[in-house]
Amino acid sequence: MAAVLVQVNVSGGGMPKVAVPEARVTARGVEGDRQRNRKYHGGPDRAVCLFSEELYGQLREEGIDLRNGDVGENFTTRGLNLQRLGKGDRLRVGGTGGCTIEITNVRTPCSSLKKWDVDLPELIVGRSGWVAKVVEEGVVRAADPIDLLPRRMP
Repeated sequence: MAAVLVQVNVSGGGMPKVAVPEARVTARGVEGDRQRNRKYHGGPDRAVCLFSEELYGQLREEGIDLRNGDVGENFTTRGLNLQRLGKGDRLRVGGTGGCTIEITNVRTPCSSLKKWDVDLPELIVGRSGWVAKVVEEGVVRAADPIDLLPRRMP
């Protein structure tokens, strides 16, 4: 199965984030998206947050019914095994005019996730998604392909 960007999500601050048909992605993040607490969210190394439909499926199997965007991700993916990615991996999202992002860290589950389930921050440890910096700015759209780029040699 090819990896795809299922949904691009933004919010005026907080969760859930809602789907938009397309968005410009810059070094400062996804245009139209805001974070309330800039100490822990956003910034150049956390410009984009990723989560997958597969991880949402795992949570549903554990009785937590969430929809894409509910945990605050900017990019909801399908067919990309987020649990196999690591710091430094680069993803090309979209074709010509798309963006390239580089994984910078595991997304730290915050206490705001408790709004969905009091145990959710603990339940998603190890499968909380990633944050990334933007290496190449561009416009992304729902249904854009996602390609894992070859690792760069140090």
